[in-house]
Amino acid sequence: MFKNLLTAAIVLLALLTGCTSREKAGVSAAAPDFTLQDLSGKKVSLSGLKGSVVLVEFWATWCPPCRTSIPGLERLHREYGGKGLTILAISVDEGGWDKVREFVAEHKITYTVLQGTEDISSQYQVRMIPAMYLVDKQGIVRKQYLGGGSEEELEKEIKALL
Repeated sequence: MFKNLLTAAIVLLALLTGCTSREKAGVSAAAPDFTLQDLSGKKVSLSGLKGSVVLVEFWATWCPPCRTSIPGLERLHREYGGKGLTILAISVDEGGWDKVREFVAEHKITYTVLQGTEDISSQYQVRMIPAMYLVDKQGIVRKQYLGGGSEEELEKEIKALL
């Protein structure tokens, strides 16, 4: 019994720590391609967005730092969406796409939300959320933000890539 409680406490601590970490690192590899469904069932491919700067975010409705980043991402989407930025928010929520739809409507999210898979999370080596990957116009990951990124820093990097 104690061993199970200790294991559960360690897992919970790891999840909470991962959900709020602010570690970041630069990357210079091709972004793994994917094709995922958006809220309306339309398929969206990363490869179809070459020529755009793409911010790929892995998130969940239950993650407090993910929720905190929504207004900043909305602002970046409104300001730079017409200038070549695309935001793809990949939901890693389990147990119901309807819950994600309700959340998106309630929070008035207008950037693209996609239904994630274990395969795509694995390809991006997502170990904590939010995890953001800034992909340049040629499809190369230029920045990785684990646990999120500051809105000002994201904006600076986006402007440099546009």
